[in-house]
Amino acid sequence: MEHKMLAISNLSIGYKKSIVKNINSSLAPGDFVVLLASNGAGKSTLIKTLTQKIESKEGEVKLESKLLSHYSKYQLSKKIAIVSTNHRFDLNLTVYDILALGRLPYLNLLGQLKAKDIEIINQYIDKLEVGQLLKKYFHQLSDGQKQKVLIARALIQDAPIIILDEPTAHLDIKNKFFIFQLLKEIAIKERKSILCATHEVDVALKHCSKVWLIDKEQRFIATTPNEININKVYSTLF
Repeated sequence: MEHKMLAISNLSIGYKKSIVKNINSSLAPGDFVVLLASNGAGKSTLIKTLTQKIESKEGEVKLESKLLSHYSKYQLSKKIAIVSTNHRFDLNLTVYDILALGRLPYLNLLGQLKAKDIEIINQYIDKLEVGQLLKKYFHQLSDGQKQKVLIARALIQDAPIIILDEPTAHLDIKNKFFIFQLLKEIAIKERKSILCATHEVDVALKHCSKVWLIDKEQRFIATTPNEININKVYSTLF
């Protein structure tokens, strides 16, 4: 029986009223799920619901068999790492400072990095190939460089679930493939549950294990890349 990190049952999402209803699916260790939807269809709303930024309208989300709403923000920081398109950091933070923030949920009262923290930070500096950026200030980076640093920070957080919102939005095609391949490898080798909202349909379908679609009628569909083709996805979404 599949172990579910995140179980979604009869979920309806929205702000004043529900915009997507009857969402049923799950995230398990090793899953790399891509979330595809056109702008305004509810993609960001679903992510905000799954990360406790907004409350669900109906239904429930369970994280490791416990209702998501029963977790504190501190508890969630050890369970879910987030890469958002809205990144705002102090101008005086270096790239290394940003990466070190990924270990914040595990630090003692003095905020000191332990040997294990430094080891994890160095591991993802190498994997994301950002070593040459460490001494630069975050605001000095290009959009693409910022995106890679934010992905590294989320991975450094070492949470069992990683949720990314448009992580390749500012990357060139070579780096888009690099990031999707890396996320696929991390899901499989490190048994992470990864959910990635993206517009990169072609690249995403080549790397993911599952697909969540919100179609143009704002219906939720859970499927796999083997069960759909790219042309069908475009017609379903747009």
